Amino acid sequence: MGDRASGQRFGRLSSRRMFIAQAAAFGAITVLEGCASGGTESRIRTIGYLSGNARASVEALSAPFRQQLAALGYIEGGNIVIEFRIAENVVDRLPAMAAELVALPADVILAEAIPAQLAAKQATATIPIVFVLSTDPVGQGLVASLARPGRNITGVSTASEAITAKQLEILKETIPAMARVVVLWNANNVAMAALLRVIEATAQTLGVAVETIGVHGPDELDAALERIRAGRFDALLMLPALSVVRAPDHVPEFANKIGLPQMFSDMQFARAGGLMHFGVNFAALHRRAADYVDKILKGASPADLPVEQPTQFDLIVNVSTARRLGLMIPNSVLRRATELLQ
Repeated sequence: MGDRASGQRFGRLSSRRMFIAQAAAFGAITVLEGCASGGTESRIRTIGYLSGNARASVEALSAPFRQQLAALGYIEGGNIVIEFRIAENVVDRLPAMAAELVALPADVILAEAIPAQLAAKQATATIPIVFVLSTDPVGQGLVASLARPGRNITGVSTASEAITAKQLEILKETIPAMARVVVLWNANNVAMAALLRVIEATAQTLGVAVETIGVHGPDELDAALERIRAGRFDALLMLPALSVVRAPDHVPEFANKIGLPQMFSDMQFARAGGLMHFGVNFAALHRRAADYVDKILKGASPADLPVEQPTQFDLIVNVSTARRLGLMIPNSVLRRATELLQ
């Protein structure tokens, strides 16, 4: 009898100890899972990607953004979902698209170029917004200052005004006799107005006459190129306009055929046969934008994240194209080139 009672007590004690051990093990697993996730929520986070550009341009520029997110440990379809809203150069669609992202709701919105950035700002004062390809975030009313954004918006700027002036200066240095230059620009982007003012001021200083042509898409671009063919210009400067061409070689091939030297803001055009590119690396800017998204998803406030400005610039010279144009690139330009294309 005593042995039976003792056995029952032992069984109850063993069961109790097993329960406590299992509970402790479960708690340890939970703690370990929390540590593995960095203490962040395990739910899937939604990143809105808003752009007024053409789909082909967005696909090219969003690739480094997505690659950097992957490097930071984010898995599309796993712990994040990226919701794209692409206006295909119809900027009037952007307010409704921004509202859709707010209604999801997105945890953070990546806004590419000023039309999307203004639409996102109008749509929400609470959801964090990270901008990329912003020419003048203070002047355009996105942030209070670069050091202290002060709102729900921050990101990386392009320093485009200084770059645009330098592009014209490099063209003049390369072609000392340049007297007339034509400027092609994306008429879908309201930020271009500030760059055109910079061009006018720089051209006046250099003693160069400027004609500007804005285009909304490939069909208008074709008409603009025919106008350039008849214009007898000394050089062509093309501001950021990847979203208004059919292919990267669209403008370079035309210009080379008529013997017109070119400077491009988009690196892809130089790699497709264009003469020169000077500017920031857009892929690098998108990677930095991913870093901002990561910080915000981990709890940082946009108001506390200073706007980042580019510090590295690319000067690409296509030596093969220069030979085709019969143009001798000065050593002063070649020495500053970060890449020479043969």
